[in-house]
Amino acid sequence: MIRIDIDDREVRQALENLQRRVSDLTPVMHDIGQVLVEGMRARLRDSRDVEGRPFAPNSPVTLARKKGTRPLVDSGMMASQFAYQAGRDYVEAGSNAVQAATLHFGAKRGAHGKTRRGAPIPWGDIPARPFVGLSSEDKEAVLETITEALERATQGR
Repeated sequence: MIRIDIDDREVRQALENLQRRVSDLTPVMHDIGQVLVEGMRARLRDSRDVEGRPFAPNSPVTLARKKGTRPLVDSGMMASQFAYQAGRDYVEAGSNAVQAATLHFGAKRGAHGKTRRGAPIPWGDIPARPFVGLSSEDKEAVLETITEALERATQGR
C-alpha cells in the first residue's frame, strides 16, 4: 500500500477546535472522506491533477492501442473503486484500483516487469498524473464541513 499524508495547518486547526467541543469526530471524518472521494472522482472525470493542471495527454502509441483518449480512465472502472475509511480521529481516502498508483506517480517503461513474451510492462513511460491529495476546492469543502459540524456542536450546548 502506498500512503500519502496530507498535513494542512488550517484544516488541522479547525479539527482541533472542533475536537475541543465533541469527543468523537467520526461523523465529521465520514463527511470529510466523502469530500475527498468526490474530489478524486472530479479530478479523474475532468482529467486534472490535484493542482488543477490538465493531465499529460496519452502518447500517440497509447492512443492507437485504446478506444478513448482520456489517460487511464476511459472505462470508468477506476473511479468506482475510490473509497474512504473514517474513525474518531482519522480519515483515509484512496483507490484499490491496480492502475491508481501508476496514474498518480507515473511509471517508467518496464517498471512493472515483463509479459510472458518478454515485452516490458508498461510498454512505454507513463507520466505522473497526481489525483490524490487536497485540492483547493477540497480544502474549502473540508473547512466548510468542519465549520458546519462546529456550528451544530455549539448549538447543542
